[in-house]
Amino acid sequence: MEGQDRQLDVLVVGALFNNKAELKNACQTAATRGNFEYSIIKSDRSRFTIKCSGNGCPWHLHAARVGDGHGKDGVFEVKTMGGDHKCIGLQHLGHRQTSATLISKEIQEKLRDNSSYRPKEIQQDIRRELGISLSYQKAIRAKATALEAINGTDEDSYLALPKYCVDLNRNNPGSKIVLESAPDEAVGQRFRRMFVCYGASAMGFVFCRPVLDLDGTHLNAKYRGVLLSATGLDANGSLFPLASAVVDAENDENWMWFVGLLREVIEQYAPALLAPQKLAFISDRQKGLHEGVQLSFPNSPHGYCLRHLYENMYKEFKHPMLKAFLFQAARAITQEDFDKALADINSLHPRALDWLLKHVEPKHWAELYFPGRRYYSTIIDVQM
Repeated sequence: MEGQDRQLDVLVVGALFNNKAELKNACQTAATRGNFEYSIIKSDRSRFTIKCSGNGCPWHLHAARVGDGHGKDGVFEVKTMGGDHKCIGLQHLGHRQTSATLISKEIQEKLRDNSSYRPKEIQQDIRRELGISLSYQKAIRAKATALEAINGTDEDSYLALPKYCVDLNRNNPGSKIVLESAPDEAVGQRFRRMFVCYGASAMGFVFCRPVLDLDGTHLNAKYRGVLLSATGLDANGSLFPLASAVVDAENDENWMWFVGLLREVIEQYAPALLAPQKLAFISDRQKGLHEGVQLSFPNSPHGYCLRHLYENMYKEFKHPMLKAFLFQAARAITQEDFDKALADINSLHPRALDWLLKHVEPKHWAELYFPGRRYYSTIIDVQM
C-alpha cells in the first residue's frame, strides 16, 4: 500500500488544521487519492475519529480540538494515526467520501480556465483522474460550489453593488451609473434595478451611426430579472454597446425609466441628435418601449424589428410565403413595388393584409414610409 501512504502525507501525527472542516477535507482527499473508504467513529465539536472500512483493516485516525484557533470549531490536531492498510482497496467505482465540496476543489483551476466546463466533462475527468464514477447531479453541485468559491455568492455580489457603483464612477469619469433599491423588512434594502452607461461609451457614440437598437432579454441566473440594452452601430457596421440595465421585469415602468436615463446621456454627449429625425430607434415593440421612446425622444423615428413583426403575423396566418412578401414590402422604395408586395400578401390570405395594416403603421416597418434617413431602414433590414 505504498502508493496509499504517499497520499496520506498531509495526515501525520501532530498535523494542525484551522478547523474541523479543513480536517475533514484532508481526510476525504486522502481517502479518494488512496483508494479506500472510512467510517466515522466519533464526530463532535471536540473530536473526530475515523477508521478504514476495509474488512479487518487496522488503519485509523483520531484528531481532537486543541484551541479556539481561527475557525468556529477551533484548531484540530491529529493525535494518533496508526495501522498499515491491510485492505486491497476499493473494488467499485463509487466512493463514500466523494462529496460535491471535495470535487469542487479538484475542478476549480479547470473552471477558472474554462467557464463553460460542463458537468459531463467533470464526470469524465474525475473518472479518469481518480477512478471514481460521479453522478451527473453531484457534478452539477460540484460545479456550482466551485463557481461560488471562485466568484463568491450572488448575495455577496448584491451587497457589494453600492461600492461597485462608486468604483465605476471613480475609474470611469463621466459615466452614468444609477442603482435603485426598495425597502424590505427582512434585509433592509432589496435590489430593484441598475443602469450603467460608461463615459467612454457615451463619448464614442458621437462617432457612430445615429441609430440605436433597444432590446431586452431574460436572465437565467438565480434571481432572474431582465437585461435591457441600447446598442448602436459604429462606422464599420459593428455593434457598439451604449447602455444597459438590469431590472426586475420588462414592463412599462422599467422601459420608461431606462429610456429616460438614455435621454439624459444623449443630452449630455450628443445633443445634436435630439433634433427632428436625427436619431432613429429600432425595437421589437415590447410593452412600454414604444411609449418610452415617444415620451423621451418625440422627434426620433422608430422602426420595428421585421423578424418580430413576421413572427406575430405568422402566428395568425401560417403560410410559407408570408415572410418573402413582407420583406419585399419592407424593402420597396417605390409605391408600385410596395403596392405589389401588399397585393401578394392579400392573395395569400383574405385577412392577412388588413391585420398587417391595422397592427402597425407602415412608417414603422416600410422603407418607403420611414420618416428618417433611408439608410436607417436598411440597417433595420440587415439586422433581421
